[in-house]
Amino acid sequence: MKDSQGSEAAQPASAHGPGRAPAGIPLTFRLGEREYAALVRIARHRDTTAAGLVEQLVLHALSKTDVPPPAESHPARKHTTYEEATAGFRQDATLHAAPEPEPEPSA
Repeated sequence: MKDSQGSEAAQPASAHGPGRAPAGIPLTFRLGEREYAALVRIARHRDTTAAGLVEQLVLHALSKTDVPPPAESHPARKHTTYEEATAGFRQDATLHAAPEPEPEPSA
């Protein structure tokens, strides 16, 4: 039997590793102490981990649910090129170098 608390080296809940969402969508939910204890009891009875049981439940629920197509997303505005961004500015006037100091005459 696998230990839900992780003291024993157990297989991860998914092929992606513990804490990794299979479809790349993170899921967070909070359980009270009593609910978590019940989840661990059920997981132990089914010879799995609490994380594995939650993953099975979520994947089963997703398989029964219609998933909407991905939302189309467009940039808020078109990309501004460097030339467009600097079109209203002119180059700085070239600075003249300070004249070299004359060497002091040696006595």
